[in-house]
Formats: sequence, structure tokens, C-alpha cells
Amino acid sequence: MEDFAIFATAATAIVLEAAPFLLLGSLIGAVIEVLVPEETLLRFIPRSGGGQVAVGLFAGMLLPTCECGIVPVARRLLLKNVPPRAAIPYMMAAPVVNPVVLGSTLFAFQGDWTVVALRVVLVLVPAMALGMVLGNVGPQAVLRQRPVNLEKFSEAEAVHIHEHGPGCACGCHVTESNRFKAVLYHTAAEFVSMARFLIFGAVVAAGFKTFLPIEILELFSGSAFLAVGGLMLLAVLLSVCSEADAFVAASFASFPLTAKVAFMAIGPMVDLKLIPMFLSVFNRRVAVALIVVPTVSVYVMSFVMALGGW
Repeated sequence: MEDFAIFATAATAIVLEAAPFLLLGSLIGAVIEVLVPEETLLRFIPRSGGGQVAVGLFAGMLLPTCECGIVPVARRLLLKNVPPRAAIPYMMAAPVVNPVVLGSTLFAFQGDWTVVALRVVLVLVPAMALGMVLGNVGPQAVLRQRPVNLEKFSEAEAVHIHEHGPGCACGCHVTESNRFKAVLYHTAAEFVSMARFLIFGAVVAAGFKTFLPIEILELFSGSAFLAVGGLMLLAVLLSVCSEADAFVAASFASFPLTAKVAFMAIGPMVDLKLIPMFLSVFNRRVAVALIVVPTVSVYVMSFVMALGGW
């Protein structure tokens, strides 16, 4: 019973920690959908492929979003015809490459800028690779053929986009009110759609956190090969928010620095909250790439750094 209580507490804590960020991401996505015209959004996207990737990689400095809420934002950007070469790198990099997370990492590691730089590099490389590989594919092509339907808002409630001629009696003249209702509806629909995957991931992560023997972790700490892989696996299983994971990583005193950095790099890109969301939002090939490319890239780079004495 004690273990079950710990498990229930851990699962609840993960949900409560992540839910506000998921709600914020859903709200940002709804605002983009309802209030930001497509042409306005696209005006800030460069035409060159390299420029689009660069904008995506560093957009988190202006629009910081935790990984708990990044998928809804990325989906709305794609539905607004933002090129995948910008939207996908933003989705992968923004949870780390933003002022809040960089500051928390610096604080957790007592002002060590090397740790911050290594974490950023390990995130930017796979994010950039995914953006470049997508090439000129259209925004709609990376999404599932039947994304979650957000168009069930009744016509009487939705934002009307038609001309109001003489004698129009549609009753939608108060456009600000209608837009506010639409933002609330899209926020709620997106949040409910993603929350089920958040809860599923939280339950699984809490199970591993509660029932995984500490002795298993200690077996991994003595080898760079096992230490990097072990902490990466733990980051995926624990699903700690990117704004707090640096403090968790810093607590693994017996592990080498590269393993701790790998923990902080892979978690915000691939964890048990994100994997179900990837599979539900993106087509199968893109979803698999979103999981495999960061995992392989972070592991290889971290292991090479470990061999180099980091």
C-alpha cells in the first residue's frame, strides 16, 4: 500500500506539474489559430531553407514553451502553413533553448556555462537535422491524415468570416466576443485532446519512478557507455519538465557530466508524455523520426564526448 501511495502521488505530481504548461500551449495554439492571420505569420518566415530552420531553432527565445505544451503549438503552426523546416525545429528546440530553461540549468550547475552550452548543442543538432531532412515537404504532409477535429464548434458560436451586407441578421457583429469564444473553445478542445496522453505518460513514468530499484541505476554509473544510455532512458521514463530537469540531473553525483547533459537533452525532446502525442499528431514516419533521430544523435554525441574526457 505504501508503494501504491508513492506511485499515486508521483503520477499526480507529474500531471499537476505538466498540466498548466499543456494548457498554456493549448492557449497559445488557439490564439495562433483564431487571431493570427496566416499571411501575418508567414511574413516572419524566411524563404530560404536554412533561414527557416534557424528561425525554428531560436524562436523559443521569444516564444518559450515547455515540452508539455509544445506539440499543440507546433500543430497549429503547421495548420497555418508554417513550413515544417521551421515548425519542427521549434518544437524540438524551444523547450530547452529559451531563457527560463537556460537560466535554471545555469543555476542548478552553479554557474557552469559549459553545461549550458553542451545541453544546447545536444538539442540543436537533432532539431536542425530533422528540419533539414524534411526539405520542401508541405505542412499538411507531416500531420496525420485525420488530425483531431477542432471544427465541431457550432456555426452559431464560431467566428464568422463572411461579409455583413445590408439586412444581415446572423447576430455575429460583436466579433471580439465571438473570437474570444473561439479561442476558449480551441483551447479546451486541444487541451482535452492532449491531456489523455499526458495522463498516460504520467502513469507509466510514475510506475518506473516508484518501482525501479536504485541498485539498477548504480550499476550504470561506472561505465560511460552504460551511464549515458542509462540516464537517457531514465529521462524518457521520468518525464521531468524541462524547467526542472536540471536539478534532477545535478543530483546524480556518481554519474559523469556527459551522462547528466544527455539526461537534460533527450528528456525535453522524447519522453513518455511526448511519444503518444507524436504518434497521435504526426504521420507514422515523421513520428518515428521525431523519436529515433534525437535519441541516436544525443547518445552518439554524448558517448563521443565521454570518450574525450568530458
